[in-house]
Amino acid sequence: MEFDEFDALVLRTREGLRTQDYPEGFFPFDSWRSSEDEIERVEHELDVRLPGQCKEFMVRHGGGAFLFVDLLPVVAPGPRAEDLVSVNRDSLRETGFLAVAPVGTGDWWGFTLTGTECDEAVDLRSHDDGLREREAPGFLDFLVRHGLGCDS
Repeated sequence: MEFDEFDALVLRTREGLRTQDYPEGFFPFDSWRSSEDEIERVEHELDVRLPGQCKEFMVRHGGGAFLFVDLLPVVAPGPRAEDLVSVNRDSLRETGFLAVAPVGTGDWWGFTLTGTECDEAVDLRSHDDGLREREAPGFLDFLVRHGLGCDS
């Protein structure tokens, strides 16, 4: 999936949600955009190279709530919030995996690492045994499936 198609789908989804009532404080899309400099700094700090779609998404849309999935922001919006560095600085990073979104069960969605390069595909990493299962061939496909709840 390319960004033009993805952005059009996000726009249609947002327009469809405008007529719905949500509990106070719930925002289906509540994100923190990142600058390219912030992304470069985090890549340097974690010694990884994020996939192009992930980096572009973080600049265009940002981490945080993306309808049905919560994405780690590149840089936390506050001192108590998690971000890519705080979650990945130790144990997960050492396993050859870079977490980008909690599943809510202790498992994580993220990228398998080959050296310092993140794979383009998004995998689900089990917290029980560390096994990984392919979720989507790319970051945008993952967001369409799990974030927007659509078939890509």
